[in-house]
Amino acid sequence: MRKNNIRLIITSLAPEPVWHHGKTGAGVRLAEILKCLKKTDETDILCICTPHNKKNFEESGARAEFKTVNTNLKFKGFVGLCLKSLLILAKSFFVLNLDFLNGNGQRKIVYASSDLFWEVFPVYYFKLRKKNTEWVQVIHHIYPDWEKRLGSKAAGFFGFYFQRFSFWMIRRKADKIIVLNSLVKNELLKRGFSESRIFVSVNGVDVDYFESVGKSGVAYDGVFLGRLSPSKGVSDLVEIWKNVLREIPEARLAIVGGGGAEEKNFLLKKIRDSGLEKNIDLLGYLEDEKAHPILKSAKIFLFPSHEEGWGIAIAEAMACGLPVVSWDLSVFGEIFGDCIIQIKENDTGLFSEKVVGLLNQEALRKKIGADGKEFVKKYSWNKVAEREWEIITGKTS
Repeated sequence: MRKNNIRLIITSLAPEPVWHHGKTGAGVRLAEILKCLKKTDETDILCICTPHNKKNFEESGARAEFKTVNTNLKFKGFVGLCLKSLLILAKSFFVLNLDFLNGNGQRKIVYASSDLFWEVFPVYYFKLRKKNTEWVQVIHHIYPDWEKRLGSKAAGFFGFYFQRFSFWMIRRKADKIIVLNSLVKNELLKRGFSESRIFVSVNGVDVDYFESVGKSGVAYDGVFLGRLSPSKGVSDLVEIWKNVLREIPEARLAIVGGGGAEEKNFLLKKIRDSGLEKNIDLLGYLEDEKAHPILKSAKIFLFPSHEEGWGIAIAEAMACGLPVVSWDLSVFGEIFGDCIIQIKENDTGLFSEKVVGLLNQEALRKKIGADGKEFVKKYSWNKVAEREWEIITGKTS
């Protein structure tokens, strides 16, 4: 058997977040898959990524050859993100071109780990040039109408239309499309995508890792873990916790996550205006070794996100044995069923009532947490990687 007859080229070109040095859900997913993929004599794996993503992948134990696309721009904010993305787009053409010129005779598969425009466009271009290249595309979720999306309207507008352009390219030339739930698949079918090219996969969680995580020195009643963006419902958290305090005045909430200065200042002002400085700790972005013990020590996980593609944070909370209270997004029903408590979206009063009920009923709280912990074991990263490998190459791992 000839060695290295498959060249798997993985792209992860999201620029470093301008608000923190953290990880995105797509980044976490790819790192876990890379860690689990078994490099064989038949296949070599190259990951073309930004230095920020390379650092996260290597810290996670990912196994691959890395080539970095660097950005030295210091601009911040939304404009900074756009400029960095354009520079990544330009440089990625050069790196991809060098790789495509080498290794003739290999079966080349490009796996684009997100549908960001600057990640899709270079792959689309080389697919046009190199007809034999196989293109596997991951789509995590579909942006809602920018006019209705919470947060910056400018970011929502460009994100919405850039994704539509990405979809146009993917629909025309991608050989295989991986989605994380059937809702996204059905929406793509409505948009004219071929069903034969769409494969449904999932995300995962490392239950054994969370079992080994110790507890922090502070035990919070509630905890939130995620970006401090409006779409994650962080503003709702303040209203919900204000209601909780009417019944349990000493209850404390930890909010863990990075965000832009504007989002953080808005949230801090809302906390102060509500007089909740002593009951809500805004901890900012924390590395896993600090964030996860806080998660493990809490009683309830609150996740009032309005927009998700899957819900890795929920799975991690469940792996810690926490009951989860969230809005009733359709994707959560498909992924987690009745193992989490889902509240009609925007009903902060009922959300608060459920949280108070769980805090006052320890036995119920522990039972829901234990049931969820057992349920989430089925979402193993090893199984996800095996499924992904089979889709990408048509081979079993």
